[in-house]
Amino acid sequence: MASYKSDIVIFGAGIAGLWLHHRLRKAGYNSLLLETHGIGGIQSIASQGILHSGLKYAFAGKVNSLAQSISAMPDRWRACLAGEGEVDLRNTEIAAQSQLLMIPSGFMGGLVKLVTKKALGGQVREVARGDWPDAAIQSGFKGQIVYMDEPVLNVPSLMRVMAAPYKDSIRKVNMDDVRFDGNVIHIGANSITAQKVIFTAAGSNNAIAAKLGHDKGLQVQCRPLLMGMMRPAPFELYAHLVGSSDKPVATITTHKAADGTLVWYIGGSPAERSKDSDPQDVYKATKEAFTKYMPALDLTAMEWSVLPVDRIEGKSDTQNWLPDTPTVHRHGDYLYCWPTKLTFAPMLGDAVFDLIDQPSGEITDWSFLPEVGFSGAPWDA
Repeated sequence: MASYKSDIVIFGAGIAGLWLHHRLRKAGYNSLLLETHGIGGIQSIASQGILHSGLKYAFAGKVNSLAQSISAMPDRWRACLAGEGEVDLRNTEIAAQSQLLMIPSGFMGGLVKLVTKKALGGQVREVARGDWPDAAIQSGFKGQIVYMDEPVLNVPSLMRVMAAPYKDSIRKVNMDDVRFDGNVIHIGANSITAQKVIFTAAGSNNAIAAKLGHDKGLQVQCRPLLMGMMRPAPFELYAHLVGSSDKPVATITTHKAADGTLVWYIGGSPAERSKDSDPQDVYKATKEAFTKYMPALDLTAMEWSVLPVDRIEGKSDTQNWLPDTPTVHRHGDYLYCWPTKLTFAPMLGDAVFDLIDQPSGEITDWSFLPEVGFSGAPWDA
């Protein structure tokens, strides 16, 4: 049996694990990131890639700690995208500079009042009709459009950029081969002694904590989604269709499939249903939203699909609402982490850095563990 040392071993190469690993390695830590599926995981690769500013929650009447805490995140991400933050994201593809709010006539007054109160700050402005993007004009939309200053990232690109500098310390693992004994992790015939063990695989964190007896006081919630997909999309669009509820009538991002086809990936109200719901319900709700907001669209030749997603996260104090911060559950030197949203990855990094020791300065060759590939984007399936 061979023995190795690591400052920190992370399980789960989704957004949380990749962000932490990249930041740790950049800061000189001897960290190891382990993944059972592919880099990008399962939940992260299915993200729409929106760097939320919190405005959509504030607009829905939830000017609370969630909206306030999210509002600072886009600026931190922009610093990283410029190569000036704690994680170097300079080569990440930015799909759009902002998600737009498409607001039907009659809704604008409340938004103006909100912005006047500076509930969130940031660059939020109405887009003059003459400056509307071609996509909005082609869609036949009638109302107001608000620029939210919320960049939208190409998620597969983001995963590759975060992994690239430290790919030699991101390895594949079969959890059936893993045994935990305090600070020693046994993987097959090898053992790794770590200062800290961190779990960032949202879907399996709770089960692992329960198995190891680390779940006292740990509460999680599952908010399932049935995301819609439509192709061939008529044009690129990144928008929230605003209604009167606390969820957008639809949230649309555009993704290019491997064959070059444009796909609209659809969240918001149509997706807010259990994973075993009839996909036709998603298609019907989406078509109704598009017909109302974008009546010029011809949907007759579109292909449709759904993607079931489990959003597993720390339990919120408010039923069926997402937590307003990332969640970190600590049991000794074991940390169980949920970022809640892609946007919160920097905040989760801060929380973890507050709980770890200084780097050892050692470097370990992890080539005895197999390499791991990248998860496929759902719109390529």
